Amino acid sequence: MAGSRSRQLRDKLQKALEKERYGEALGIYEALQTVEPSEPRWPHRKGDLLKRLGRKQAAVDSYETAVDLYAALGFLARAAAMAKVVLGVDPTRMDVMERVNLGPARKLHRSARRNVITAADHGIGDGEPVTQTKRIKRDALPLVRDESVPDGELRFTRPPMSTQRAMELDVSAEELGDRAKFKSGSLSERPTAHHLALLPSTPLFAEIPEAMLERLVRESRLVNLEDGESLVEKGTTADALYALVEGTVELRRTPDQSPVLLSEGDVVGISSLLDQASYGADVTARGRVCALRISKLLLDRLVAEHPPFGDVLLEVAGRRLVATLVRTSSLFAGFDDKGRSRIAQMFEVRKATKGTQILQAGKRSDGLYIPMLGELTATGPDGEELGKLKLGRALGQHSVLTRGVSPLTVEASSDVLVLRMSAARFNKLVSKNPRMIAYLEELARRPSAPTLSLVPGPRKKGA
Repeated sequence: MAGSRSRQLRDKLQKALEKERYGEALGIYEALQTVEPSEPRWPHRKGDLLKRLGRKQAAVDSYETAVDLYAALGFLARAAAMAKVVLGVDPTRMDVMERVNLGPARKLHRSARRNVITAADHGIGDGEPVTQTKRIKRDALPLVRDESVPDGELRFTRPPMSTQRAMELDVSAEELGDRAKFKSGSLSERPTAHHLALLPSTPLFAEIPEAMLERLVRESRLVNLEDGESLVEKGTTADALYALVEGTVELRRTPDQSPVLLSEGDVVGISSLLDQASYGADVTARGRVCALRISKLLLDRLVAEHPPFGDVLLEVAGRRLVATLVRTSSLFAGFDDKGRSRIAQMFEVRKATKGTQILQAGKRSDGLYIPMLGELTATGPDGEELGKLKLGRALGQHSVLTRGVSPLTVEASSDVLVLRMSAARFNKLVSKNPRMIAYLEELARRPSAPTLSLVPGPRKKGA
């Protein structure tokens, strides 16, 4: 009965808005809130209309209700964005951030993970899912060179007597598939809170202290785009991270590559978490889009003041880097999203201390590596230094795929955190998937592919 009443009210609302009978529309919003008291969209949209009519205080009151409901349902990014809207209307209302309860979103996030990377100062009370909380910089196992292997190989092992398991990231199947294009006006086709808990922006918001979330929202900026407008331009300086609040964007790395769709719960601009980086793709709105722009300067300041926040950012970066490799590499093209998720979880987080040679010229690599943090230097077979390497780009894949030796040496110029898939895991994957063998044979017949990507000078927007 309530469903029938709700449909009737929605039909009336649509007609009232089309005919600009705004007084009638406000009354219908109030009726909808009575019929569906837990639905945050009605006070949200009512607030938008009140703001449009110049009734600012009434708009703020309605937005506050929406903040409460979004947070209670676990839609943390929307609750934060709604609080930001309130601050845009009344900059004195910082108290509205106190209404954003992190508990429901944090519980959803932790229920979906074996290991949780957190910067939160304390738990969230009774009923919190039991998970292993981790710090990437502290808990990542170091790469220890195995001196027992033949001269033609470079292989790493665990530290002696270590019983600690290698840290792996829980990359979900949802992160590896194109997002459905959610309709901004549809309540039935929007992502669920459980779905959002599996995507990158949930740890970004849920796993930090409340005071940090308040500052993150206060010092960030809401960006609203119309269909076809650009959010990020490839090659420009990666100076901000974008958390998608609503709508769908299209990410395209090259003109001939199929676009990747991202939507609410995703983050865009992961390059901003890496040093000396530029954006690696063009990102364009498909329909109306709302995103929270978080500057790199703000992120750097927050990490300096609260180092555990850096681990949360590393988790977000690591999951996206692995997901991008698995989604875009033709090597994994034959797998569905669940298969790619299993492959992504074969990567582990490892630490290379300064001076460690991750690749060595003339020796076969023992794995695929994606550096996330630190500095690496490449040298040729003659010892000539070629330059610094980009973070976020795979290393060693050619040696593993072809079983050939590396033409270059890559050495850690500082302590470095890397994502690693061992050659043993990769070979086991190939043995269970014969369809990959044809691709490997084809690759082995090609000329040697580049094994590194030097750091370029990122250009500013409009350069």
